[in-house]
Amino acid sequence: MATDQEPLIKLDELTKVYRTGDLEVPVLRGIDLEIYPGESLAIMGRSGAGKSTLMNILGCLDRPTGGHYILDGCDIGQLDDDALSTIRGRTIGFVFQSFHLLRNLTVTENVELPMEYQGVAPAERRQRAQELLRRVGLGHRLEHLPQKLSGGERQRVAVARALSNQPRLILADEPTGNLDSAARNRILELFDELQQETGVTLIMVTHDPAIGKDAPRCVIVADGKVVEDRR
Repeated sequence: MATDQEPLIKLDELTKVYRTGDLEVPVLRGIDLEIYPGESLAIMGRSGAGKSTLMNILGCLDRPTGGHYILDGCDIGQLDDDALSTIRGRTIGFVFQSFHLLRNLTVTENVELPMEYQGVAPAERRQRAQELLRRVGLGHRLEHLPQKLSGGERQRVAVARALSNQPRLILADEPTGNLDSAARNRILELFDELQQETGVTLIMVTHDPAIGKDAPRCVIVADGKVVEDRR
């Protein structure tokens, strides 16, 4: 990719080895990858290829065993737990396959929650949450509980929540895995619209071949390595 920008994400010979007693299980075997601000890409591969481990490291939920992960100029492997928590809260928005919405909170309160952790004032976070929910087409569901929504609507809440702290990076883990085809298409259209509007960097980890086919960039992982980087 020809660009004068610095990459938002740079992976250099990234490895991950899990240890159980004397047993070592290598999962990532030297990942080299650069992702630039505003890119939208899919990461694909068979089960066991290392996608989930890579996702966890990209999301600062796990640390690499070797190599380097540079996120927005910071070497993630050198940061302590508090610094990683700060980055997760301010720089990264997560969209999970199972939504991870709190059942006892309204839709608005679920979207407010990440802002509350970052110390945003109550009135400001309420206003921002409701604006985001209107943007994703849920202005008529602001005070509903998650269990009163369809799967597609809950995923829209999850997308709004991921955007609440105005992150530079959104990580979406199988974002259409629990949805029917109509809801799936609406979510993908929503991702595309929001990514174009906000310039956020979007990474989707998925088994869905249609997402990989339609994504502007598709990175294929196999046996812990990048085997194809298709644009």
